[in-house]
Amino acid sequence: MSLKSDTPIEVTLEKSPSGTWVAPGNTRGQIQPWQRLWFVAGIIWFLGLAGCYFMLMPNQQSIERKMVFSITEEVKRYDGMAFAGESPKKIFETAASEGYAAWIAGVRTKYRIGYEGKAGFDRIELEFRDALSGLPTKRNLGVMICFVAWMIPMSLLYAIGLIIDWIRRGARGVKERRDHA
Repeated sequence: MSLKSDTPIEVTLEKSPSGTWVAPGNTRGQIQPWQRLWFVAGIIWFLGLAGCYFMLMPNQQSIERKMVFSITEEVKRYDGMAFAGESPKKIFETAASEGYAAWIAGVRTKYRIGYEGKAGFDRIELEFRDALSGLPTKRNLGVMICFVAWMIPMSLLYAIGLIIDWIRRGARGVKERRDHA
């Protein structure tokens, strides 16, 4: 009883860069160079989007700063010399340390802004509360936009890489068949 198979086994050998003949490895599980490039491009694109997100997305401190400077502009409508010579940083630090409500009440008393200023101050307070309450929604929307802005170009880039690799493998197969003929 013979254990040999009647069908011959076909082995393809390739010449390695060192000049020896080797069996080609299975390239199915290996990461291709274009995939490495895609991965690095994805990281760089992600970091760029994250940087833009953090630079453009408002935070609570920027909203508070805007409110303080809106108050100072409203006060200047009634007293043009209000806050003259004070640095914006010092004004903001004073408002934050005293508490915004107490600071606003103190400013209104100091510059004698009575009932006539109520509409302006109420408008500023409403804008401030709206901005703070809308902040979580803006952040979530910003994250979703960044995700889509990352996913679409990276998916297209990966698809282009797959197509180019598929074309290249097909061209290599045609060349090998021509060489064998």
